[in-house]
Amino acid sequence: MEKYAVLPLRFRKTHFLLIALMLGITSCLNNDKKTSRSVNDSAPRRKLMSWEQMLADAGKDHKICGTFDVSKDTIVLLRGSFGIELSTDHGKTWTWLGKKIFRLNEFTIDDKGTWWGLERWAGIHEPSYCMIHSSVNAGKTWITYEFNTNNFFPFHIDSKPREPLEITDFRSKKIYRLSGRDASHNWQFVKQLPENDNQIADLSVENYFISNNNDNNKLYVKRENGITDTLMSFKKAYNIYNIKKIKNTVYVTGPSSGDINSYFAVIKNERLLQEFTIPGGDINLIKTQFNRIYLNSTSGAYQYKNNKVINIYK
Repeated sequence: MEKYAVLPLRFRKTHFLLIALMLGITSCLNNDKKTSRSVNDSAPRRKLMSWEQMLADAGKDHKICGTFDVSKDTIVLLRGSFGIELSTDHGKTWTWLGKKIFRLNEFTIDDKGTWWGLERWAGIHEPSYCMIHSSVNAGKTWITYEFNTNNFFPFHIDSKPREPLEITDFRSKKIYRLSGRDASHNWQFVKQLPENDNQIADLSVENYFISNNNDNNKLYVKRENGITDTLMSFKKAYNIYNIKKIKNTVYVTGPSSGDINSYFAVIKNERLLQEFTIPGGDINLIKTQFNRIYLNSTSGAYQYKNNKVINIYK
């Protein structure tokens, strides 16, 4: 078993406000691609916002970064700003919880029913940070653990819903499993992941893929005989960034071609069945434990159901 230091609460709050101002309420995606710009030292300094001002602005933000099915009627949405949205009537009404938690990157429920939220940032020009938040009362109250990322950096939740919590350490690429509820220690080594060869992998699901070596708005399939066929080109999409599959149906999303909205397509039996324009950017495609398809964007959350895209949160 290994134990990792948890930083004091006073530091967490100060560190949190600085990170929030550095990052802004921007993209839900991982910080893989970032740009920098020079700052004129003589320019007026931006006034520090109060906590109340930040929450007020966050209340107007409809960006959703993730969707999780707790049960067939209970849904958790990861807000693009602070906390989560909880619905116990399958999206008819929502409650904003965890307002003191900054944007969660990932979320799960373990085998004991504990809720876990992962909040992390791998800094390039800014310091890295990582917090794990847990709740045993369906999001009403939370316990926060912050880690020294130089020693231990939980970066990805590997476990499936209703399984013991497992994470990947960012630096060592090792998977650890939590024994008990105290995330400050009791992390047990599970396995070592293979070293990254720094090559960009194709976006794929089973034998269907979007190639990074060719136009990445085309869908390919690799047959059992080794032959690769080009199935179709998504002309209304600028790129395809997400792909999921349920039975004989493939789902893809990406930014639309020519505007600021997003693209969603449904392919059934290797034929293009439907195409949709989803309002807003930063599209995210999610397949949940109940084989439901959700779409998240800067405009809210949507569900694909009965051949329709239904807005469940805006």
